[in-house]
Amino acid sequence: MNLKLSINPGLIAVVLTMLTGTAAAQGFSAGIAPSKFELRAKPGDVIRDTVVIMNAGDKSAGYSLRTADWNITETQGLEYTEDDLVEGSCRPWVKLERRDLTIRPSGQKRYRFEIHVPEDAQTGLCKFALLIEPAAPAVAKTGGDQPISFPVLGRYAVIVYVTIGDAKANIEYAGLGRGEMSGLSLPVLKLHNSGNTFDRVFGRISATDAAGERFILVPSTFPVLPDHSEEILLVPEAAENGQAAEVTMQFPLQLKGTFEIGSQRFSVEEQFQ
Repeated sequence: MNLKLSINPGLIAVVLTMLTGTAAAQGFSAGIAPSKFELRAKPGDVIRDTVVIMNAGDKSAGYSLRTADWNITETQGLEYTEDDLVEGSCRPWVKLERRDLTIRPSGQKRYRFEIHVPEDAQTGLCKFALLIEPAAPAVAKTGGDQPISFPVLGRYAVIVYVTIGDAKANIEYAGLGRGEMSGLSLPVLKLHNSGNTFDRVFGRISATDAAGERFILVPSTFPVLPDHSEEILLVPEAAENGQAAEVTMQFPLQLKGTFEIGSQRFSVEEQFQ
């Protein structure tokens, strides 16, 4: 089964997919921690880690667990491949504690998994998702005297990255582009990663608008995967908590600052119309 899901770039680490928000909340009352793993290993290593799975419901609940390959689409969504292995998949390295478990009401369990890196593993990136979903399909009902039943699909995806050996991101910066957040036009960093592992952008860019007001722009946390080009949105700090609609800028913007990704640092000093 292949599943395509469009997500906000800042939410790649954990995804809850559903057919209907209310129904899914009724049929899949769960939480997880942490939402992602960013690990390093050498060939021959065995990595052991745990995910805490919480049942927030008032009844015992069963959960099924499995792995999936994933990739980023051209629209910065996620595409999962569950039944087949993609080329170069490292899912055969992964051993799960069990495929199913039951958690008591308002309880939690620590779920173990292992990654057995082969001795001959190549330098690069191993990535996969740990999928957590209800053991049995849930059904939600709506309506009055003649209720209508809807199937509910709820799932969490814990994203796992393992950088093997001395793999590094190698980033090329191709200048600014244009993006949008809540109707606000914003600059994006146009990046290409020709390296053999992922990385994320960090930094602060000062933006002074035509009225002389100063804003601080910070990059989204969307990853830049090997052999991928991405446009990383620069978001006003005031908009990070969903307040983009309250940010008003008078263009053009004069941008100045630096950002880092991997071991590389880039300077930005230009006008954004």
